[in-house]
Amino acid sequence: MTILIAYDGRPNTERALDYAVRHSVNYNEPLYILTVVSKDQMDPEDPDPSVREYMEAAQRKAASQGAVVHTIIETGRPDETVLETAGRFKCDTIVVGRSNKSPLDRFILGSVSNYIVKNAQCTVIVVSDPEE
Repeated sequence: MTILIAYDGRPNTERALDYAVRHSVNYNEPLYILTVVSKDQMDPEDPDPSVREYMEAAQRKAASQGAVVHTIIETGRPDETVLETAGRFKCDTIVVGRSNKSPLDRFILGSVSNYIVKNAQCTVIVVSDPEE
């Protein structure tokens, strides 16, 4: 069994990371931390220092709590890339953070977490902010 978390260093995904790490450690499952950047933004082989920084911090955090952790940086559309990566690593669970977009923003722009929930072939856990 494996867990994939869609992570971008923002507060909503930070809470999801905390949940994913606890889940990984409690069930002794490997944890894959994935960030997706646009092709225009960067080359995944040579990530932007800010991306490298938050991914390394996430990896240290997970490892310090006892998780067997792997980090992945991909380019593409986040919603599709999360599902492709989950399939490639045969993940049983995907953990995502719920964004703080307004309902109108979600209607116009869509929602990565909503797309993943509707299209995933495995369990999806959406971690929301208790203050929202």
